[in-house]
Amino acid sequence: DEETVYIGDEDELDYDVLVWTGGITGRDCMQDVDLDKDDRNHRVHAEGNFQTDDEHVFAIGDSALIDQPGDQPAPPTAQAAWQAAEVAGENLARAVRGQPLKTWTHKDKGTVVSVGEKAVAHDVVNMPIETFGGLPAKLLKKAIAARWIKDVTGVGRAAKAWPDM
Repeated sequence: DEETVYIGDEDELDYDVLVWTGGITGRDCMQDVDLDKDDRNHRVHAEGNFQTDDEHVFAIGDSALIDQPGDQPAPPTAQAAWQAAEVAGENLARAVRGQPLKTWTHKDKGTVVSVGEKAVAHDVVNMPIETFGGLPAKLLKKAIAARWIKDVTGVGRAAKAWPDM
């Protein structure tokens, strides 16, 4: 609702500002935003520090085209968003304090995809096999999800969620 995010049946998180980052393209409502953007996919252009052409507006996630070294923006993936979030949050605090902003660069750690009960992994950092599936890929996908849950809610919740992943 306007003041609370409900997590499951028991937990609540009060908020002042809610930022939704779901999907892999900008929302249609972004087409009317008065910022430099790609009109084809409604994604706002942002520097590597997440600042847009309006110094008071920062963009991250699927609604943003975040500049990266080379010609391509950061990919619209959960991996990129997870990496970017910490720097973006720090930059918001830095902007409020008038400090210089940090620049973020995406580091691709590989791809893990699951569809139903199956999973496949490709080009995963520190793995001796380029592409693999089966139980190893499924366990890797579960470990990634568990890490996210741990970072958001703690080790206990991650352990509790493991059997259901």
